[in-house]
Amino acid sequence: MEQWYVLKTVPGREQEGADLMKRAVTPGLFKECRVLRKVKVFRSGGALHFPEDVLFPGYLFVRTACPEALERELKRSGDFPQFPSVTPVEAADLAFLKDVCGDNLERPMGVTRLTLDMDNRIIRADGILGGYLDRIIRLNLHRRFALVETPLFNRIQSVLFGVTLERDPLMSGGSGHKPGTGRS
Repeated sequence: MEQWYVLKTVPGREQEGADLMKRAVTPGLFKECRVLRKVKVFRSGGALHFPEDVLFPGYLFVRTACPEALERELKRSGDFPQFPSVTPVEAADLAFLKDVCGDNLERPMGVTRLTLDMDNRIIRADGILGGYLDRIIRLNLHRRFALVETPLFNRIQSVLFGVTLERDPLMSGGSGHKPGTGRS
């Protein structure tokens, strides 16, 4: 039965690892290989920009029914930029990943549009962060991010969510993603 697995790779070389897998591994040993992505928010010259970035640096996600055979092939390939151990993604972790990146982990984690009260407290969150408001440990409105702690990969993991404010103009920049996308 097919299941999602995680592979550790060198941070910054995730796409190189995914491309190598697609070229070097026997066809049929895996169904999908993903580098999970997120939409970031940054301001420059008063304008908001929304580039994509790697959600979990140093990790690839692979769906396979043959994890042992996949691991053997990866170990034989001296070119693969990682430590070749294929680890199953736990059910709770997969639920989080599907929530933020879609059922097939193909969608970048989107940006959440926040409505704030007069004291800068969140009164409404339109987007993926809405389900994690109780886990926010830091909210930086100037730099447009929320840092959330969530149990993930057998530890408490910090995950950065991009945010925009209700008063920000709706626009897309470079990535084609509009604020508020990320949950279907």
